[in-house]
Amino acid sequence: MKYEDQETVTGTTIIIGRRIQHRKIRGERVQRISNTYTAEYLDADDIRRIESLGTTNRRQARKMALEIQNNLDEGRSIKKRRARMTVAELISLYTAFNESKGLAPKSLSKYSADLDKLNRFCEESGNTTAARFDEVAFHAYGQWLRDQRHKQGVPYSSKTILTAMTLALQLFKWASRNGHVPEYRLVSAKLPWGRPRSQPCFTTEQVDALLEHTDGIFHAAIALGGYAGLRVGEIRQIQWVDVRFDRGRYGVLHIQRGGSAGTTKDKDPRFIPIHPAVRAALDGLERTDALVLPGLSDRTLLGTIKRLCRELGYDPKLKTHSLRHHFASLCAANPDVPYRMALEWMGHSSSSVLDLYVHWHDADSQQAMDQLANRNAAARNRGR
Repeated sequence: MKYEDQETVTGTTIIIGRRIQHRKIRGERVQRISNTYTAEYLDADDIRRIESLGTTNRRQARKMALEIQNNLDEGRSIKKRRARMTVAELISLYTAFNESKGLAPKSLSKYSADLDKLNRFCEESGNTTAARFDEVAFHAYGQWLRDQRHKQGVPYSSKTILTAMTLALQLFKWASRNGHVPEYRLVSAKLPWGRPRSQPCFTTEQVDALLEHTDGIFHAAIALGGYAGLRVGEIRQIQWVDVRFDRGRYGVLHIQRGGSAGTTKDKDPRFIPIHPAVRAALDGLERTDALVLPGLSDRTLLGTIKRLCRELGYDPKLKTHSLRHHFASLCAANPDVPYRMALEWMGHSSSSVLDLYVHWHDADSQQAMDQLANRNAAARNRGR
């Protein structure tokens, strides 16, 4: 075992140090050094023991090593080793940790469902000891997920499998960092990266049709989703103090709430210039409450959108979040909107996440081809 700050404590045969571990991040081998000290020694039966001392203080670690050596010299048994933690116990601790962080109930519910899958796999396969869960077990878990079926008899989607396996990695990384397992054994584990499933997205004509068939808070909510890219929580929680009509041509939206713990989902506030369609919708509202859209709920907004989609003959899979996809696609199709600016408006730091939102409709594709043909024709005419 390799250690940082390694030493053999004077008067003992015990080596102490902070453990050095390696893991791969995006294909690169990264070194991680534990904050707490570990003791390594041979017990009375000449069996090598590696024991976390649970302290970050070097002097305290030396003192604890001396106590271990005294016990060995006097033939006293080392403290009884506690029973190894089960995966179910580890999941319980991790769930309590996430609850203490104040995660949104929706996120906690998703975590619980995925961790329940992991626990069921461990019970069925006999991999119930957390410290023994290794890469072989991890990939067996992936195969187990692929073999499972919903109540409707259909298999899990690739996205569901990827999410569940990613959470399993997070669980055991957390367990290693907090000393619940002696080492992180999934360093080289591979995630089943696959092509994400296409999500439904409104066209601009469809968004405008929804606006024509609604008024009041539903009209404004659709405008904020389709022409500002707000998440549904941000739409519900935006307040009049967040609407800055005194800035820019039509004003600016200051998005600073909508997720858990009174912040946005990505925890960072952002500013979005107001689109003319959004300005028209906001001008049509009365200010009777601190909230711009008082009384609006996720369910009533979704129900209104679903009803209109049925009446107008649109894809029944379209939903509230499809409005946000429309705004991302609108930004991507406009060469005057820099990519980094679109990321900021959407509240994303990763371009790979934003890429999942972008959709090219047939009309967009045809328009791009027409522009390409027109430029080629113009170039040929100039060459004559």
